[in-house]
Amino acid sequence: MNEIIYGTTNPAKVAQVRSILEPLGFDVRSLADFDTTLTVEEDGETAEENARKKAIAYAQALGKKVLSMDAALYFNDLPDDQQPGLHVRRIHGIERSSDEEMLAYYTDLAKSMGDRVDAYWRYAFALANPDSTCVSFVHDTPRIFVSEPSNHIIEGFPLESIQIDPSSGKYISEMSKEEAATFWQTSIGVPLTQFVQENY
Repeated sequence: MNEIIYGTTNPAKVAQVRSILEPLGFDVRSLADFDTTLTVEEDGETAEENARKKAIAYAQALGKKVLSMDAALYFNDLPDDQQPGLHVRRIHGIERSSDEEMLAYYTDLAKSMGDRVDAYWRYAFALANPDSTCVSFVHDTPRIFVSEPSNHIIEGFPLESIQIDPSSGKYISEMSKEEAATFWQTSIGVPLTQFVQENY
């Protein structure tokens, strides 16, 4: 299998990408598998800038190809100055809010917008080499946010308990392993698969 390093230590994010790339013959590893304490400041103006910055920094540090991702969240009909954008976890001045704080904030936001609101995630992926060459792409995927959370909360991905897949009408957090794999393959798997196959 080809090794590919995913530039994160978040196990939920690793599992998400692993479910997409393993069927292609990739052994997906995370930063937790390596002896590195490098942290990258995500100060770009877009998700793509942040993804590229992380991928390049980690690839240089590890001397290996690294795939990185960043995401931004946008709600339909919400004014620009109130959009979470890149700062999904920055709530009430807290730089990195807890899962519980995030869930409370976005549940209240959905309630204030009529209990059910259309939104989308903007995913940016970047694949970098140790020599700093880097390619990237951006892909938007729709969601429905609701004010009534599911009882099943995934650590590291709390908002999946108030997000519904527009196609199936199911809470993302309540999907079985097989359903989740199909969901991610449909929403970001196809473009990510194409991107990796063309650039790895």
